Amino acid sequence: MRLYSNKKAVIHIAKNAMFHERTKHIEIDYHIVRKKLEKKIVVVKHVSSRHQLTDLLTKPLGGTQVDFICDKLGMYDIYAPASGGC
Repeated sequence: MRLYSNKKAVIHIAKNAMFHERTKHIEIDYHIVRKKLEKKIVVVKHVSSRHQLTDLLTKPLGGTQVDFICDKLGMYDIYAPASGGC
């Protein structure tokens, strides 16, 4: 399974099993993810913020960005007029 993040620090923390003062607040479920990374069940990849598809559900976006994300997700307007005519 691929897990994408636009934060390089998150990827570093996920891959680095060493305890750090700044990571002591991390919940148990993150440690489960780290174990899955070690077993190569999950792979963490970096994706730029511009291409982060989950932003559609979490942030206000402009029309161009919404169109880009909807296209990537294979979404389309079911109410749009059909192209081509009869």
